[in-house]
Amino acid sequence: MKKIVFSALMVLFTVSTGLAQRAQRTGKASASTTEVRTKLTKIYDMDQQERANYDQIERQFGWGAKETQDARRKVQEMDREHLAQIDQIIQQMGGYPGRSLVGQPLDQVAFLIIQHATDRSVHEKYLPIVTEAAQKGELDKASAAILTDQVKIQKGEPQVYGTQIRVNNAGEKELYPVEDMASLNERRKAMDLEPIEAYLKRMGVRNEK
Repeated sequence: MKKIVFSALMVLFTVSTGLAQRAQRTGKASASTTEVRTKLTKIYDMDQQERANYDQIERQFGWGAKETQDARRKVQEMDREHLAQIDQIIQQMGGYPGRSLVGQPLDQVAFLIIQHATDRSVHEKYLPIVTEAAQKGELDKASAAILTDQVKIQKGEPQVYGTQIRVNNAGEKELYPVEDMASLNERRKAMDLEPIEAYLKRMGVRNEK
């Protein structure tokens, strides 16, 4: 009888300990998720505020003015700091901070900061992470398409999804070269992008197709 009681107590102790450990892990996970959401919100708010300030200064003083250059350096410094924070979040969470973790629209914040980077190596580093997140439904497929095209163009290669537009020597907007133009709309559809004709019209680009 004592053995049975002792065994029962051991089972209860094991179950209770397991539940306590699980609750502790869940509590930590919830705290981490809340912390990540807070960080992403702060990053986004600061990003938008500083860029709005820069736009206002550029309109007031002109692109080459000292005031504008100072504001531009401030934005660039902010971008570097934010990228470091995003990298830390990705390392902390073991992957992209996507919809299941932070919800919408915060799932776009990490991508936004990565996209701001002008260094090709940064885009190449995070492209697999962004692509995987999009494939899992943690991020818009369009975001992965945009970053893919940016990397392609930085390598001097034709873009895949036709998301990138440039201004030519005549001062006109045009589409960067695209690989296999005939099947472009099929690829765009797979990434939840509108047809290229509608996109070019919306962006004010003449369609010479």
